[in-house]
Amino acid sequence: MTMFICITILERIEHMSDVENILKENTLPSLVRAIQLADGIEFDIRSTIEGGLILHHDKKLAVSDELRRDLPIYVEKNTLSDLVDFGFPSFEDIINNKKISNGLIEQGKIMNIELKLPHPSSGIGAGWLNSKKNISYISKLLQQCGEILNDAEIPKHSVIFYGFFKHMNLAANKIDFNWNVSSLFPNQLRFGSRILNRIFASKEFSLRSFKSMLKLQRTRKSPILPCGLEYFISPFNRFRFDKKYGLKGKSLERLLKLRNGFPIYIWPGLLEYEFRLYNAGISILTDDLNPTQTTLPEGVARWTRPSTQPLNDDWKKQFLTTDPKNHFDLIRDATQNVSPWHELNDLERNNFIKSWRKKWNWRKNLNFDQNKLPWDAVRVIGHRGCGSTSRPIFY
Repeated sequence: MTMFICITILERIEHMSDVENILKENTLPSLVRAIQLADGIEFDIRSTIEGGLILHHDKKLAVSDELRRDLPIYVEKNTLSDLVDFGFPSFEDIINNKKISNGLIEQGKIMNIELKLPHPSSGIGAGWLNSKKNISYISKLLQQCGEILNDAEIPKHSVIFYGFFKHMNLAANKIDFNWNVSSLFPNQLRFGSRILNRIFASKEFSLRSFKSMLKLQRTRKSPILPCGLEYFISPFNRFRFDKKYGLKGKSLERLLKLRNGFPIYIWPGLLEYEFRLYNAGISILTDDLNPTQTTLPEGVARWTRPSTQPLNDDWKKQFLTTDPKNHFDLIRDATQNVSPWHELNDLERNNFIKSWRKKWNWRKNLNFDQNKLPWDAVRVIGHRGCGSTSRPIFY
């Protein structure tokens, strides 16, 4: 039963694009807009046949048969140039974009990079062998990405790598990789349909305690715990053999006490839960960064840069009380007049940190400055840029 409920909510996110203003997922325009509208961006990286790095989520080419013609079906079997010709950008294209790099270097924004393993039938990587055989494959991807980021002088505090691979930390340790690395919960397969992956993930989702997840992340020195939304919302959190953790009441109090300020990132960041997630101190990977979405279901104005352009008490009051018909103008005024994090003085930054620490039970010693927000900061992140899009992506 848990499996089928999880399937329903996770599949909803695949069709949440605004049909009148689509910016296709994992493309440069979508990521540029996202880093302007949100506190950070997230995207997927795969390798190509000659060792290039391409932005692409699916195991198989997400293009129509007419476009693909006789090219290999698996992404990793294709050349970088062929994939770029479709419209998928290379990793270097993203890092070398000035708007993106400036957001990471100067404005306190972050970049979540999900590394993807190839399908076992592709002939790339470890094939159908034990997943540990893919440690070297992930190590190579990490090393390649790290070199490109170093050349672009992207700060390490602005980037985290993660993936549905429980040995991410071993892959990093293998090459003495000193960037932030994490694993996603619950783990998924490298093959099979969406339904099969939900079946596989349901065991870990149901049986692994939240306490053990936090402990594991701390042991691995991951700065965050990235996990599914279902861990915190009803009825899904009721199907777990664990204490109930949620977004309000005693279940939220229990969560805040257990995590002790440890950062949590969730997906899918459905709009209907965004207000509660933020107030619970949980960062959101959203698939809806349409600027016309100005009002949350609670009737309050929506703000998608809560950390990199934080609202003071006066602005918060306006966002809570302004009539929805005036939300567009309010958000426009806030965008123009609210000082971003990197332009605040030390006193203003310290006041925000003090307020956030009290609200979400943060640790006392936080590392932050003009261009560096702590990982504890609660963010809205553009998932795959401005959100996932329907298939095929290009046709």
